[in-house]
Amino acid sequence: MTTFETSVHSTPGPTGDVIPPTEYCPVSVGTRVIGDRWTLLIIREVMVGATRFTEIHRGLPGLSRTLLSTRLRHLERLGLLDRVPTDRGGRFEYHLTVAGHAVRPVIEAIGRWSADWCFPPPTDEQSDAALLLWRLYQSLDHEALPNGRIGIEFRFPEGEHPRGWLHAGPSGSGVCVGATEYDDVDLIVVAAPRVLSELRMGVRSCEAALTAGDIEFQGPPHLVQGFRTRWFRPSPFAAQLSARQM
Repeated sequence: MTTFETSVHSTPGPTGDVIPPTEYCPVSVGTRVIGDRWTLLIIREVMVGATRFTEIHRGLPGLSRTLLSTRLRHLERLGLLDRVPTDRGGRFEYHLTVAGHAVRPVIEAIGRWSADWCFPPPTDEQSDAALLLWRLYQSLDHEALPNGRIGIEFRFPEGEHPRGWLHAGPSGSGVCVGATEYDDVDLIVVAAPRVLSELRMGVRSCEAALTAGDIEFQGPPHLVQGFRTRWFRPSPFAAQLSARQM
C-alpha cells in the first residue's frame, strides 16, 4: 500500500500576509482565510454600511470589543479591509478593498443556501429589540421618508425593553431602546420583536400580521402605508423566504 504525504507551505494572502499552512486547494485556502463565523459577519456589517468600530460592534452583539479589534487588524493584514482616517481626530472608518468586495457573492450564496435549506422562523430569543431596531435603521431609505424625516415609537408587548425609537432627519438620526432624547413621534408601532423580524425577513406579510392582530399602527394612514411599503429596503433574502411560505 502506498502512503501519500502532502507537504503544505504557508500561502500569501492578497497583500502578502501569510495564511497558515493548509491543503493546496482553492476551497481549503479560501475557508482558511474567511471560513470562520466572525470574519464573514464583520465583512457583512461593512457591506451593509457599518464603517465605524461602534457600528460594526453594534451589529455583532455576541462579539467582544477586544476580539473585534483583533479581527479587524487581521482583515487589514489580509487586504480585505482598509482603515481610513476621518476628519474627526484619531478616529477611523473601515472600508472594503477590492478583495473585500469580492467576498460579497460568497456571503450572498451562504444566505441563499440557508434560506432554502436551514432557515427556521424566528424565536423570541433570537429577536432582540435593540438589534432589530438597528437593522431597521440600516435598511431605511431616507429618500422615501416624508420631508426627509420620521419619528417612530415601537411598543413591545413582551421582552426586556417595553419601548424603542427610530428617528431620522436633518437634526439627527438613530435608534434606541428605553429612554430617548427625542419627543417628536409621528407613528406608533405595536408588535413583538419576533413579529417585526418576520416582516423584515419576508417570512410573513404585514397583511397576515394585521389580520392575526399581531401588529397595530397608531398614526395617519399615509404614514402607516409608508412604513408598510416604502421606508425600509427588504432583506436581500426576503423574496426567497416569502416564496417558501406559498
